[in-house]
Amino acid sequence: MGNRFSIEELTCLHLLRCHYADICSKEERELRETIALHPATFVKAKMICEKEKEADICIIPYYADDYPVSFAQIGVEAPALIHLLGNKELLYNENSIAIIGSRNADDVGCDIAYQLAKSYALKGNVIVSGLALGCDSSAHQGCIDANGKTIAVVASGLNIVHPKANESLQKEIINKGGLIISEQPFGVKANPVRLYARNRLQAALEQKVIVVQCAVKSGTMNTVYFAHKYGCKIYAVAYGQYDKHNAGNEYILNKGIGFPIKL
Repeated sequence: MGNRFSIEELTCLHLLRCHYADICSKEERELRETIALHPATFVKAKMICEKEKEADICIIPYYADDYPVSFAQIGVEAPALIHLLGNKELLYNENSIAIIGSRNADDVGCDIAYQLAKSYALKGNVIVSGLALGCDSSAHQGCIDANGKTIAVVASGLNIVHPKANESLQKEIINKGGLIISEQPFGVKANPVRLYARNRLQAALEQKVIVVQCAVKSGTMNTVYFAHKYGCKIYAVAYGQYDKHNAGNEYILNKGIGFPIKL
């Protein structure tokens, strides 16, 4: 499992762009020297951890007994720390399903995401998505409206809502017994690199991924890539006709990457 560092030290290393792969591959002495050479960053890391504790954020390091097996199984791609707000027990649910799709989905795609999430939530599944606009938001809302539990995997620190338009949805997820999870500490904003990295965590959390609607080149397809790599079962909604909104679905089905869901 690599070297063991305190949560404050791991936060400092994260801020210095040293992640779990580095912890696994580098000597402990080298990493501790890196921390020692950046005292201001370490002070900042300690302050971040204190603020997260005050905000009831749970921080779990890679070596903790309650670190989720689903993350540990992805090896060096695992996050060294995870930051949780809400119902932590959802992390260990073995009946979770990711329902994902484009933030630019059309009304049809958003409605399908909503209805699928609602249906699976009524069956007792935990719905995982990424809190983006479009399909993700619809999936979270469909789950909530079915009185289900949903997990949002985000790419920013948990004191920042990305996108800002989903601030009320994030609050509703927490208030209804859901969970927000990130590998980013307080103060870190989402960007394309972090959104890409977030996609691997969505894929790692469950054994079943449903693609509602996406383009061939999209963040959703990045999640599909990770899901395929991690051995997840992949499904894609089948459409009677394909266009720029759902060409990714056609690609997934034609290439035999996933199984069709016919509505």
